[in-house]
Amino acid sequence: MGKATMKPADRDSFVMELRTQLASGANPETVQDLLARRTGYEAARAIDDLSDSEALQLFALLPVPIAANTLVEVGHATQALLLRRADRELIAQILDELPMDDAAEMVAHLRHGEIEPILAQLPAIDASEVRELLVYPEGTAGRMMTVKFAAVRREMSVTQTLAYLHDAPRDLETVNDLYVLTADGVLIGVCSLRQIVSASPETRMADIMSTGLISVSATTPTEDVSKLIAKYDFLAIPVVDRQNRMLGIVTVDDIIDFLTGMFEDDLMKMAGTDADELDRKSPTQIAKLRLPWILATMFIELGAGVVIHAFDQTLTKVILLASFMPIISAISGNTGLQSAAIIIRGLSTGHVELAHWKRAVARQLGTTVILGGVCAVVIGMIGAVWNHNLAFGFVVMVGMFMSVNIAGAVGTIIPLLSKRMGYDPALTAGPFETAFQDVVGITIFLALASAMLPLIK
Repeated sequence: MGKATMKPADRDSFVMELRTQLASGANPETVQDLLARRTGYEAARAIDDLSDSEALQLFALLPVPIAANTLVEVGHATQALLLRRADRELIAQILDELPMDDAAEMVAHLRHGEIEPILAQLPAIDASEVRELLVYPEGTAGRMMTVKFAAVRREMSVTQTLAYLHDAPRDLETVNDLYVLTADGVLIGVCSLRQIVSASPETRMADIMSTGLISVSATTPTEDVSKLIAKYDFLAIPVVDRQNRMLGIVTVDDIIDFLTGMFEDDLMKMAGTDADELDRKSPTQIAKLRLPWILATMFIELGAGVVIHAFDQTLTKVILLASFMPIISAISGNTGLQSAAIIIRGLSTGHVELAHWKRAVARQLGTTVILGGVCAVVIGMIGAVWNHNLAFGFVVMVGMFMSVNIAGAVGTIIPLLSKRMGYDPALTAGPFETAFQDVVGITIFLALASAMLPLIK
């Protein structure tokens, strides 16, 4: 599905149009026509904005294929609502329509006692596949894999393989790669579709298969799977057990969805909030979730107030210093958050490794030295001209340079330390870090100004 986004006004208008149609008892064709004018992503975001009763009413009007695509795109909270309260028979038809790895991912967000009644409505084979996937922990290759892959035997010829593909089930996840298995299901090779169609008809799979295989276990973390797929440009990677028996494959489209979701979650955590807040929570509920973060940040920022109070005499004598404090605080804070975002993203994608933390720190500090230097010179010149005093400009320049570089160092090092200690680095790069940088930046600036007070008055 393309994820083009609507402008807020267009989205609000679309939601109101849906509500009007639902309130007037619109027929299914009208609602389906409205949704057909939007991408699946846009339609799903609009459904997320509807009330519970409206979302259920609209969902019941959709044919199974459209309902299946919609259920994939909506937020987790909306998914859970629809799975719990929509018609059981409809849900069973929808889950049967979806790849079983997608079905497993959806029902995994339900409470344990809610899963079995839904699976009981599925065909026995599909229900069994979902149960097998649910055995693996969330965030592992086993939970994300699909068992719908193309498999052949080493003794099969190209002609036989093409006949197999012609008659293969339509729900295979991909046929770009065909996996060569023994009679016991042991993975021994892989052939690309290009190799097969370019070989002579009598050629056996054993003669053209590649044996230098890269695979993962079912318990391999999804982050590690994503790094392998990115490193080797795979469209899919096989999942095997300890005896190298083929269990399934993880495809690149699932990895892209995983990385996108993980990045969005990291951004939310850096802002001191939770991505699930955006799904079907009232303003009061959202406020309760965010209030502890805001209060904690407020108390840390009081440290800046204590620092400013300690330098009352300096500020009284050179009141213009107060005009530059918010500028230095804002620039250093943004620099720190940028550094943190780059490091967190790098840790997630594998571009930053803890084993090579020195290189990551050196690169970020090299960048902040340049950023801090440019900002410092510019703000220093402005300060000198504004106060008609070169010493004043020097104080502002050094204060900016030091604050930006300390913020960059904090934004780089704290996520790395958090990762090393087993904590989520995104949680350490939010409001707490910004508040800390504010206190440190203001302290350095005012301390330097106080030390040079005779020269800048």
